Amino acid sequence: MNLKFLITRTIYETPIVSQRTLSKKFFVSLGKINSVISEIIDDGLINKSDKEGHYSITTKGIEYISEHKVDGAIILACGVGLKPAPDENELPICFFEINGERLIERQIRQIKAAKIDDIAIMVGFMKEKFDYLIDKYGVKLIYNEEYMYKKTLSTLYHAREILRNKNMYICVSDIYMKDNLFHKYEIESYYTGAYLENCKNEWRIVANSKNEIKEVVVGGTNDFCLVGISFMTKDFIDNLLPLIDEYYNKTFTDGYYWEDVLVQNFNTLPKFYLYKLGMKEIFEFDTLKDISDFEKNNNEFSKSIVDYVASALATGEKKIEKVECISDGIINSLYKFNILDDEYIIRVPKKDASVLANYENEDEILKELKNNKYNVESIIDEVIHFNKNNGYKISKFFKNSRPIDVQNKTEIDKCIFLYKKLHTSGIKVKANCDIIYMIKKYINTIKENNIKIPYEDFDDVIEKATSIKKIIEAIDRPKVLCHGDPNPNNILVANDLYKLTEFEYGGMADPISDIALFGIYLHYDIDQVYEIYEKYENIKINSNSYKSDNNKEVIKRLVICYMALSGLYNALWEIIYGGLHDKEYGTFGMDSYRVFKNCYKEL
Repeated sequence: MNLKFLITRTIYETPIVSQRTLSKKFFVSLGKINSVISEIIDDGLINKSDKEGHYSITTKGIEYISEHKVDGAIILACGVGLKPAPDENELPICFFEINGERLIERQIRQIKAAKIDDIAIMVGFMKEKFDYLIDKYGVKLIYNEEYMYKKTLSTLYHAREILRNKNMYICVSDIYMKDNLFHKYEIESYYTGAYLENCKNEWRIVANSKNEIKEVVVGGTNDFCLVGISFMTKDFIDNLLPLIDEYYNKTFTDGYYWEDVLVQNFNTLPKFYLYKLGMKEIFEFDTLKDISDFEKNNNEFSKSIVDYVASALATGEKKIEKVECISDGIINSLYKFNILDDEYIIRVPKKDASVLANYENEDEILKELKNNKYNVESIIDEVIHFNKNNGYKISKFFKNSRPIDVQNKTEIDKCIFLYKKLHTSGIKVKANCDIIYMIKKYINTIKENNIKIPYEDFDDVIEKATSIKKIIEAIDRPKVLCHGDPNPNNILVANDLYKLTEFEYGGMADPISDIALFGIYLHYDIDQVYEIYEKYENIKINSNSYKSDNNKEVIKRLVICYMALSGLYNALWEIIYGGLHDKEYGTFGMDSYRVFKNCYKEL
């Protein structure tokens, strides 16, 4: 499949994504992901990775994926149903609920979340049951009067005018997707294939090394099988519809599924790809037992989170609903859940996260930030529980929020204001995130854990860093509360409201260090970073302001010093993470190491 497009789209949709996550998502080697990402960066579609290995899309990248907009979706829901209990009426399978949510409604909401509004539902059995969906979601209903004695070939035949000349999803209604698999943009025709250990009675996909589907066979083991969702481009649909017409009008095809036409004509149709899904990513239900078994397993999956939240917030377990992982990051996982009508986020640190972060410091900072006298409540997320022993944090969900757009200068300016507001708050803590202190701490961590340093000239770099340290220490600068990890992904925006999150690297430091590190995350050069510092310096905030007495030459030199040390600090962070987890970690550390060297040359 087109990895260049898929990776660019993923970064557009989910800026917080690592190379390792992409490798798992697309079932390709980490080396291949690294190679394609380098190509995408060279093409100007995405920016280089930040401290945590995350990427951001450029304006050119957005233009590239926007050429491949999805027009709509068809949901096939004609089939007969199941009885929920012996004395109850039969229902379409898609009307059964998982965690209190009807399958059909969950799928509609997922499609609409991908900004796809043209949705048609093909109905047959108990068609009247679906009528309310027109008012609730604005969908169209199309009746297939042949549903009782013909399979989905006839359903697609009756939908052919909806499909014609469009880029369309075709979905079955009796599936449950753990994560939303729909996208606003698609570039190639494909069918999703779920990995199954036992493929008995399943349609198993035979694909080549490029994931082009060559045939489909029944049975086998440990392979990918057709399930749930397909997507077709206009070109593919133009080639498929004449075959749908031809097969529909044959005398022996009443029992055909529309996929039978597909399978029998792979050699003549345009390329059709396998979109691989791992185990437990998508589920298709045939019986009530399937649904019951799924709910049982799903509840066990989220039970540990529910237990913790119930204890932390002193609430009943039954009130905690809709637990779902919304971000599986490098250091933390984020889970969203509901208590009654309120939405929350719980941050769950991963193994060894505390080696890099400091939760006791974060605890002290969060307590001070809540103090009304500092007037900073409006710029931070609403934390309602924090555990300094393990780093678990529960916050109110910031509705409709997203990370800032690093290509948007207005949003960058708003971020600079946030940092100025934090720095001039007057808050004083014992926690220390001074860059010189942090570099020493990380070097000690490397030694204590016997982590190998991969750079041949590391001793020379440390010697140069010592000379930079002397420049900084020779100048009297204020120490204020700094964020310590001014990653753009740690600033959320919704409805022109901006909030700072994640203070596990925070403490007292020179405010220039926050601005320098923020600029590095933006992949700015020295002049660009100094430009945002000048904007920062010109922001007037009356209370608790400090004034720099240093002249411009001195300040610019300090900006370069802090950029250099921030590059070294990030490189050390990557060395520790890679050493503790025995993993290679993209080019973030190497790029940061180069930032140090380039800034040192400038000095």
